[in-house]
Formats: sequence, C-alpha cells, structure tokens
Amino acid sequence: MSYINRFKTLFHRPSDSVQEIISNPSFLKTSTIIIICTIVYTTIAELGLFNSIMPHFIAAYSIILTIIWFLPTFISMVFFKIIRRKFNTESYIEANALLIFSVITLGFIFLLIFMIYSNFFADPKRTAYFAMVYYNQWYPLALVGVIGAILIIHRVIKIGRIIVKAKIYQIIIIWLLAALISIYIAYLIFRGWL
Repeated sequence: MSYINRFKTLFHRPSDSVQEIISNPSFLKTSTIIIICTIVYTTIAELGLFNSIMPHFIAAYSIILTIIWFLPTFISMVFFKIIRRKFNTESYIEANALLIFSVITLGFIFLLIFMIYSNFFADPKRTAYFAMVYYNQWYPLALVGVIGAILIIHRVIKIGRIIVKAKIYQIIIIWLLAALISIYIAYLIFRGWL
C-alpha cells in the first residue's frame, strides 16, 4: 500500500493509521516529514507571535516540539520493554510520533487562526504574544491546550492497546512516568544544566 495511506485517516480515524503503520512502518519518511513541518510551524509561529524571525528561537521551539513527542515515546518504549512486552519498536515510535504530531498540527491551526486575528483584525492590531501577555487573551489557547492533552492521552492509550497490547493501567502509569521524566529533562536542557 502507498505510504500516504497513513495520513488519510490520521485526523478522523487514528486507529486505521496505526494499522497502516503496523503493516508498513517507515519511521525515516515520517520523521523527515515531521522535521520539515516542525521548522515550518515554528517559523510561522515566531512570525505571528513576535513579527520577527530569529534562528535561535526557531531551533528552541523545534527542540520543544521534538521533546513533546520523542522523549516520552522513547522512555515509555524502554519501560514497556522492561515489563517484557514484545512489539515492533519502529511501529511504536512512528505511530506515537505521527499521532502526537497530528494533535500538535491541530493546535498549530488554532494558534495560526489566533495569530491572524491578533495581527490583522484585532483593534488595536498587535502581535499574538502581546495579546496573550498584556491583554490576557491566552484563555482560548489554554482551552485548546486542554483539548489537545485529552486527544494525546486518548491516542497514547489507543497505540498502547493496539501495538503493545498492554492494559490501560500499565499504559497510564508508564506514560505518566515517561512524561514526568521528559519534563524534568526538558527543564534541565532549557535551564542550561546539561
């Protein structure tokens, strides 16, 4: 089957995308697409948030987006291997990368709408960062963030059930530990302690 099939159902039937990934894993292609999209997303976001583009901020935002999906995925994979679950690691990493990235893409679309409104239609016109910090307009984005977190939890459980064949409580405990470890590592990275 065509590689593109995993994208056809990504947003409305993620289980079908997972089945396509299981039957034909291709993490190299998927990670290339994610890297390109991450750079595009962060460039557009920086332009909309600050009306300027700085390469070091683009790199920092790209690292943040990568940390959001890669670190907890990798750490959870290690934990699942420790509890002796047998599964295809390439399929597991690709499925998590793609499904979490689809949620990030939805979040980016809402951020893009907010940036267009703030920069072109608001009165007075202002950057999205200025609107959020000085006009307290971060509530809609916080709501989108909560919805995004619920979607990620749902998709992580779905992948754990389909690929790893783990019980729900195992998936929740392992991903909670993986998320806490990832947050701590991200904190150390961005505080400059590593």
